[in-house]
Amino acid sequence: MKKVLSLLIFFVTFNGISQTLPKSIKVSKIYSDDNYNAFTSLIRFNGDFYCAFRSGERHVYGKDGVIKIITSEDGKEWKKVDEISLKGFDLRDPKLSITPKGQIMLTMGGSIYDGKTLLGGIPHVAFSNPEGTKFNPPQPIKYDADIKSKFDWLWSLTWHEGTGYGGMYSRKENEEGENETTIKLVKTTNGVDYQRVADLGIEGNPNESTIRFLPNGDMLMLIRREKGNKRAYLGQSSPPFTDWNFIESPYFIGGPDFVPIGDNHFIGGGRINSEYTGLVSFGENGDFKEVLKLPSNSDSSYPGFVFENNTLYMSYYSSHETEKTSIYFAEIPLVELK
Repeated sequence: MKKVLSLLIFFVTFNGISQTLPKSIKVSKIYSDDNYNAFTSLIRFNGDFYCAFRSGERHVYGKDGVIKIITSEDGKEWKKVDEISLKGFDLRDPKLSITPKGQIMLTMGGSIYDGKTLLGGIPHVAFSNPEGTKFNPPQPIKYDADIKSKFDWLWSLTWHEGTGYGGMYSRKENEEGENETTIKLVKTTNGVDYQRVADLGIEGNPNESTIRFLPNGDMLMLIRREKGNKRAYLGQSSPPFTDWNFIESPYFIGGPDFVPIGDNHFIGGGRINSEYTGLVSFGENGDFKEVLKLPSNSDSSYPGFVFENNTLYMSYYSSHETEKTSIYFAEIPLVELK
């Protein structure tokens, strides 16, 4: 891996608007090379940070992407753990989680291209050894034929009381030849075999989503939408998670992720209104408020979050400094998010 010196950034311009970040917020570039590095995920495992991202020739098309996993004890010095590739598949948007058995699990999209033509998509998973130092080869997930389509994507997975839950979206062409997507909630107990829980019935071409849980066991899902007003939805459901209520946020949020910070309150983020990487706060009933813009541009976002010791640790990608995208790591005290 090409070693990159950390760079603290305290001043940045967003679309001509200058903003000074508080000195307590630290942002560093943790990975950069000649590839297009993007679409991050972040977890803590055995006391260390693990960051996964896709590395490819460009955002889409060209040479198929691979997944790289790097780790750090303190968020400052990072080293490569593993690199995952699969012949014939563009592996995309890796998402890290920790299984009930204590393994790191990696979900990823498996897109199949012929030049610039998307032929299909099959979700894949890979698991680490107990030490988190090596991953096995990716394998396709298994799910019933009645929910399978030509293009499916299990975008992320969240474990709760021994079961993993994720939003899987599917893409097909309508009668006018336009792409339409639908999203369903699926679940697993082993990370490989999945069952449908509910069809969410959302309009606006829903796709990327992240799930978290309230202390009472209710599920929240933050969902990106691509058509209509494109504003992200926040969904809430009680067990068995078959009936849903949705709140419309004020923002388009690309690559959405969010984490609880206490008292049924959350910090989330992504590519806000397709302009920059930003953070928003909200409660279970919505009340969305933008709280921070990170050094970034329109080709950025897809954050991963870890919240501990009153600090939000965040990974994301951006191309605001160089022609190629790089991976960044931010340390943000909770006081700066209120």
